Amino acid sequence: PRSSTNLRPDDTYLITGGLGGLGLLAADWLVSNGARHLILLARRSPDDDAQQRIEKLRSSGATITLSETDVSSATQVAALLKQVEKSMPPLAGILHAAGVVDDGVMVQQTWPRFAAVLQPKVQGAWNLHVLTRHLALDFFVMYSSVASLFGLAGQTNYAAANAFLDALARYRRSQGLAALSINWGNWSDVGMAHKLGLAQRFEQQGMGGIAPMQGMQVFARLLNADEPNVG
Repeated sequence: PRSSTNLRPDDTYLITGGLGGLGLLAADWLVSNGARHLILLARRSPDDDAQQRIEKLRSSGATITLSETDVSSATQVAALLKQVEKSMPPLAGILHAAGVVDDGVMVQQTWPRFAAVLQPKVQGAWNLHVLTRHLALDFFVMYSSVASLFGLAGQTNYAAANAFLDALARYRRSQGLAALSINWGNWSDVGMAHKLGLAQRFEQQGMGGIAPMQGMQVFARLLNADEPNVG
């Protein structure tokens, strides 16, 4: 893989879960560090807050493409990548931040509940891997979770989904491909745990929140890390 230190204005960067709190935070960071072509993937339209942030990025000179491509559909991902190849600068980096949670004690977990959580993370990551493995990407970052390290109560499906990302990062590295899976804890003021009000649950287990600015500083350092998987 090419060196991941520099973001280039003449390359394209793709973020899944692109309209979520962490996706938009990463978009801000990428643009402020030189990226000029971003594709934000999300299965919904931007709300007012997201729209304002996107407009701000556009006014700074970045081209922001919104796509409702379902990352868990190989056909849709292939169509999007074909479109990028045809009409955009070369794809240089992927940040897979899509994910959903459906917590429940083990006896109440059903296969449909597992499938719903596995699809965006597992199938999504695999589609991105298979359909871009011929490219020399600068980075292929997957947002995993501390759930796959600690096995948080009620999160069997979520822990399994994230463990797959950790394994995929190691597999890609063994193939000489760029890959990094980050086992994030909960972020304060942004992200899924914040949205679902889970901060207290993390605090009871001894985990403080990651401030957005602090998290992006860590992200910047990790982009050049040698490790395929970092918690």
